[in-house]
Amino acid sequence: MVHLRARLAVFIREARGDVPQRVFARKMGVAQSTIMRIENEDQNVTLDTLEQLCKAFHVDVGELFPVTRGMRVYPPSARVSAMPASTMIHDSAAQNGKSGKSGK
Repeated sequence: MVHLRARLAVFIREARGDVPQRVFARKMGVAQSTIMRIENEDQNVTLDTLEQLCKAFHVDVGELFPVTRGMRVYPPSARVSAMPASTMIHDSAAQNGKSGKSGK
């Protein structure tokens, strides 16, 4: 399982450095309690907040979630192809001999 909250919290703590939470929060235009909850992994982050973080740190959104040691990386052949979920469900049901209809 990928723990995005933990990865984001680590990034913010490290990138913020010695800058107090309240000063950093003011720069971002959010409450200090928002930064505290993100760093404590207690808050879901909105897309608006992610955009503000990217602007504050001058980074791309992917850089907010650094890869940590022990993270499992799957080869391209093991990844799910880019097809609609409805197609994947239908194909999976067909392979398992299920019609996808209940009661039959």
